[in-house]
This record gives sequence, structure tokens and C-alpha cells, in this order.
Amino acid sequence: MTFCTTSMQQSQQQGFTLVEVMVAVLILGIGLLGAAAIQLLSLQNINNAELRTQATLFAQELTELARTGAPADFVTSGGTTASCGSLTGRFEGWCEAMSYTLPGATFETSLGSGGEEFTVTITWPERIMYLDAASGSAAGEGTSSYTLITRL
Repeated sequence: MTFCTTSMQQSQQQGFTLVEVMVAVLILGIGLLGAAAIQLLSLQNINNAELRTQATLFAQELTELARTGAPADFVTSGGTTASCGSLTGRFEGWCEAMSYTLPGATFETSLGSGGEEFTVTITWPERIMYLDAASGSAAGEGTSSYTLITRL
């Protein structure tokens, strides 16, 4: 009798089929890939926010340098962090400091008519997730800019 009871118990037990296990693994894999993509996007956004903050601080610093000195000494068109040697004095020091934090950045400064407004525009490269089809940039590459206009 014992033999008959154990064989009946074995026949009533059911397990997962291979197809069910494969479907469960597929669903789990899709979920993990989605979580990894969200993590990558958040890291890119954190990095871009850091670059934006640094550009803002450098624009404010240059404005303060122009305010404390002769603003005309800090006017340039088409400056880059690669050409800091062409600048002089505190302007060169500012550019060199920015070249460490925002490599590949460009800047432009101007003094408004009458010398009352000082404008700083900083443009820097950054990694972006989605691009405009009309932008012509390579995938994942873009630029951002920050403009600060200050009354002296």
C-alpha cells in the first residue's frame, strides 16, 4: 500500500515548464534593462547639471572681475579654453581655470553702449540623450550655452 500511495503523490506533483521559465527570465531581463537605461539617463543629467552650474559660476566670476577692474579689458569675441594664452592678466587666469572644468568651452564677452551692460556667453559641449533631427550633431553630442547680462 505504501508503494501505491507514493506513486500517486508523485503523479499529482507539477512543476514549471521550460517555456514558463524562459518567459519569466525574458520579462525580468526587460525590466532590468529598463532600470539600467533610467540609471544611465540620470547620470547624464547629473553631469550636465554640474556643467551648467560651473558655467554659471564662471560667468558670474568674469562679471565680477570686469566690475572690479576695467570692463574693456575683459571684452573678447570668440574666445576658447584652448586659446587662453592669447589673453592677459586675470582674464587669462579665469580662462585657464575654466579650461580645467569646462574643456572645449567657448566664451564671448561684450560691453554695451555707454559701458553700462556687460554680457558674458559661455557655450560648452555636453552629452545629451535625445537630439533634434535637424541639429546635425553626432548621436549623444550637443552644446548648451549660458548668457549673463549685468548692469555695471
